[in-house]
Amino acid sequence: MKRALRTSVGMAVGVAFLAAPCIAEVIEFRDKDEWIAAVGDYTTIDFTGYSQGQQVTDQYADLGVLFTDCCVTYDFSYNLYPNDFWGVDGNWGIHLEFDQPQLWIATDFPGALGFKLFSGGNLVYASVLMFPRPFGGLISDTPFDEVIIWDDFDDNVHVDDLHFGVPAPAALPLISMVFLFIRRRRV
Repeated sequence: MKRALRTSVGMAVGVAFLAAPCIAEVIEFRDKDEWIAAVGDYTTIDFTGYSQGQQVTDQYADLGVLFTDCCVTYDFSYNLYPNDFWGVDGNWGIHLEFDQPQLWIATDFPGALGFKLFSGGNLVYASVLMFPRPFGGLISDTPFDEVIIWDDFDDNVHVDDLHFGVPAPAALPLISMVFLFIRRRRV
């Protein structure tokens, strides 16, 4: 009886451990050139080629990303989107789902925003709000397949260009070394 109880408790603890969310270590960037130098290859979506107010859903499925809660906007007069005057606007956030796990994401933006990264439905990282800067980027040591871009101060989140990607297999050791270096610096 004791052995069966220990096995049940052990299985329950094991299941609870497996179900617990993984917490990612993330490097945040406010400088676009530094982020580009750290990640190498990435994909950019500039949201041009669509009409004002068009809902963004699966237009970028060929790039491996689906959107909810956002519309294409053009704003020349207020310079919300200084790269090319086109971007997306999301009420209460912009939700992205990737068909392949990603390790980095960044955006050019006009105001304040933050990132929430998810893996398999579990929150693995939530950034602080990045305040009025033209750029914010992340590199995660934990792959993520879903992102919510949010802003607590404004019900509209504006994104000019979106950048994301995964490293080529040859670059994985380099990314691991970057995280190892950061861990050692914190100690």
